[in-house]
Amino acid sequence: MSALKNLKLYYFTVVQGSTTMGRGENIRLLLEDAGVDFEYIRYNAAQWQEEKQKLLDQNIRNPTMPFITIDGKYYGKTAPLLRFLSHKLGKYEGDNEDEFQLLDVYTDMANDWVGRWVKTVFGNPSEETVKTYREETAPQTFKTWDDILSDTKGPFLLGEKISYADFTLFHMLEDDTTIKVCAETYPHLSAFVEAVNNRPNLKKYLATDRK
Repeated sequence: MSALKNLKLYYFTVVQGSTTMGRGENIRLLLEDAGVDFEYIRYNAAQWQEEKQKLLDQNIRNPTMPFITIDGKYYGKTAPLLRFLSHKLGKYEGDNEDEFQLLDVYTDMANDWVGRWVKTVFGNPSEETVKTYREETAPQTFKTWDDILSDTKGPFLLGEKISYADFTLFHMLEDDTTIKVCAETYPHLSAFVEAVNNRPNLKKYLATDRK
């Protein structure tokens, strides 16, 4: 744990009127679950442009949020951060190379989902785009994840042990409210959400205003 002292997480103050929407929450969920002490620094769009220029001036290539610093050192990009923090903590990873690869697959799948969903939320999506997502894309996506979770004996993607990919999946289910996750239609997704909600550290965090 000493390797994660003086950790700061950086992300936007609000996205689409929400303090939790977006990729910053993926990192926060992992840190909260692990019981890591960290400072959460939030920027509005103008502040981020100023901070981005400072990072560029420090030769940080293609800086984006979320990012973290540990003792002032920059580490970036969401999925690599989740893997990096998991490795530092010695948890949330797979137990073998097959599981390592599987978690990469699940993370890529979740990020692909983000890309499809974003097109229906940001900018000015056409009615046809939103309709296709609601009636075709979202139901198939939810079913795919429900099927994946049915392959394990536990509630999480790898079974009984939670992984960094689970935090990404959980938060995407929070962001994408197109479909309600109910036990009748998506029993395994429903059990997954319940299991994450009931993790001791996350249960306390999720009961806050999450600002």
